[in-house]
Amino acid sequence: MIKIGAAPATIDSPVEHLVACHRRIEQRLDTLVNAAAHLESDRATALEAIRRSIQFLDTSGALHTRDEEASLFPRLRPKLTAAETEFVDSLEAQHVGAESIFAELKRLAESPLEDSGFVARYHESAIRLRSLYRDHIQAEDEILTVLAKRLLSGDELGEISKEMRERRAG
Repeated sequence: MIKIGAAPATIDSPVEHLVACHRRIEQRLDTLVNAAAHLESDRATALEAIRRSIQFLDTSGALHTRDEEASLFPRLRPKLTAAETEFVDSLEAQHVGAESIFAELKRLAESPLEDSGFVARYHESAIRLRSLYRDHIQAEDEILTVLAKRLLSGDELGEISKEMRERRAG
């Protein structure tokens, strides 16, 4: 959601940018789930919405995960308590779990079957992915961003911004 008067969530503000990306990921996850209801009545439109959402998650979503795992987490780890380190470890494990479910969902979407069980299998995978990400994103929004804002210096945030730009440039 855009907040009137709030600074825009650009790469210049990497923590805010990551949070804004969470909203875009949530929108695509909702589309993946909601499209299942239309696979039988308007298959072509539903498959196109699914394709576009998968494309977003394969590109921008993958960059987002890389931003966290390659830039944010390594800078935070030396500054974290044992409990906070376990929390970041759990986020990385959730990334792996989400990738597994996402791969399953993509396989289903890339070769949609005409059998009666396809829609149910697709819908179940989409719901599992969205459910995992809802909890994951909530934890990142409520805990990870607080840690990042509290523990990272302006220089470190600048380095993260630079790395994020480089990732997107090439």
